[in-house]
Amino acid sequence: MRDMPNLDFVRSVAVITVVLEHILLAFGFLQAGPYSMAYLGVLGVMVFFVLTSLVLMWSLERRPHTLDFYIRRWFRIYPLALAVIAVAFLFHAPTGGSPDAIFQYSDPSLHDLLMQSSLLQPADSLLVGVMWTLPYEVEMYLLLPVIFFFVRKNFSLWPLLVLWGLVLLNMRNVPSDMHNFGVAIGYFLPGVMAYVAYGRWKPKLPAYLLPVFLLAAWAIFLYHCDFHKAWWFCLLIALGLPLFRQIKSELVLAPSRVLARYSYSVYLTHPFALMVGLHLLQGHSLALRLTVSGLCLVVFPVAAYHLLEHPLNRIGSRFAARAEKRYEQSDVCNFRKQKAAE
Repeated sequence: MRDMPNLDFVRSVAVITVVLEHILLAFGFLQAGPYSMAYLGVLGVMVFFVLTSLVLMWSLERRPHTLDFYIRRWFRIYPLALAVIAVAFLFHAPTGGSPDAIFQYSDPSLHDLLMQSSLLQPADSLLVGVMWTLPYEVEMYLLLPVIFFFVRKNFSLWPLLVLWGLVLLNMRNVPSDMHNFGVAIGYFLPGVMAYVAYGRWKPKLPAYLLPVFLLAAWAIFLYHCDFHKAWWFCLLIALGLPLFRQIKSELVLAPSRVLARYSYSVYLTHPFALMVGLHLLQGHSLALRLTVSGLCLVVFPVAAYHLLEHPLNRIGSRFAARAEKRYEQSDVCNFRKQKAAE
């Protein structure tokens, strides 16, 4: 993986906006003048999509082995997601809901529970509300290796821009709140464009302008917030990131690295942290509720990361390495090598 501290900073900004949105919604703070707080974390989620596709293109560049890729991604995303679903279901945790009522328990049927656990298509009412994004990510995993092998032979922005534009034209009349992977391609494909841009462009803008760039993007998006408009902001951010020199200040990078490392755990566990402090402690002082939520926002992700996410990632890496080794020794691989030599 390339040393790109700017990506840690952007990832940390994205996860902060998601958590901050849900804190504001918990207190019924839906609007700040012309800005919709219900969309504050939405752009953060879209930025996650951009960064994920960018980083996974580098991962495929390092290990262009499809089976390796799928094994690692399964162990990366599923174990913690399934654990979170199990906790919410077993304890009837009110971690679902909508922007107007975020602390709700969905009481899913067996079919809904299985669908949510598959991460293939979201149910109508989610046990953990933030998990609406994971089916898009799983579907993106199916598409990325194909795009990678295309880009490796056509290392240029214009085919990707044409594809992105065609997707947008096809999806412009699809309701943005309807689960349709075609809509999500508009969020992920800019990350592939960023991969190409990092390989072709030299950064010229000073690093201190990166926070200004992100602040401006969020401010404009919140003024014109819409899931379809988010396509354009994903493109803007994806093509903007390669233009900035890397941040060097440890005052910025140290906390960014920590937040980036725990970002997935923070994303999946923060609804439980807010539920404990802001929902279960209703009637207590605001200071106590915020303090408890703050402590849980630290303890829950750290525990989830070290007890489950990180160990399972390591197991997945070992499985992937074994699978790749077996493939390299297989007759199919030897046959392909012989054909390539001819």
